[in-house]
Amino acid sequence: MAGVMRAGALALSIALSLVAQAAHAQFNPLSIVGRAVSTAMDVRTKAEVAADAEIGAGASKRLLDNKHAEWSGVTVLVFAQHVVLAGAVKNPEARKIVVDVVRQDRRIRSLRNELLTGDIGSLVRDTALEAEINATLTAAPGVSSVNMRWCATGGNVVLMGVAGSKEESAIALHKARGIKSVKSVKAHLRIVPPKS
Repeated sequence: MAGVMRAGALALSIALSLVAQAAHAQFNPLSIVGRAVSTAMDVRTKAEVAADAEIGAGASKRLLDNKHAEWSGVTVLVFAQHVVLAGAVKNPEARKIVVDVVRQDRRIRSLRNELLTGDIGSLVRDTALEAEINATLTAAPGVSSVNMRWCATGGNVVLMGVAGSKEESAIALHKARGIKSVKSVKAHLRIVPPKS
């Protein structure tokens, strides 16, 4: 009986880990097809993908190590070495500390601060809204959502990344704004035409 319980707990742990990874990736990595499609559609080079992962991990580690950063409500969105800070912190001083801590990585090409201050949002509602944005943008014709990142805080959405054209950017913004519980959308989408 204990062996069955351990096996069940292990299976649950693995399933939760996969779900957490899927939510973080904003694309379904549980399917081989999903991974192949996302890799083929990603406009970044392998070096940029690696640098983005290192920038995000390094920022998270520095925030964790800094006792004054109050980082728990902060999301570091990274794409092609451009960073947008989203989420919420308690006060303007914490907002400044987070920016200073993240900015330490010299590989960051640009840093935008969209952090809100105060007790804003609900983890459950924000996570549900982010899942709805994921589903909406992934299903939207003409939108390559694999090249975009987003964060929702109390219905306020930050969207960043790359669009292949002004039309793609406009569609993504329209789709995000059309979601019922979205109050506002701040977009930091750079236009990078596809390579021919």
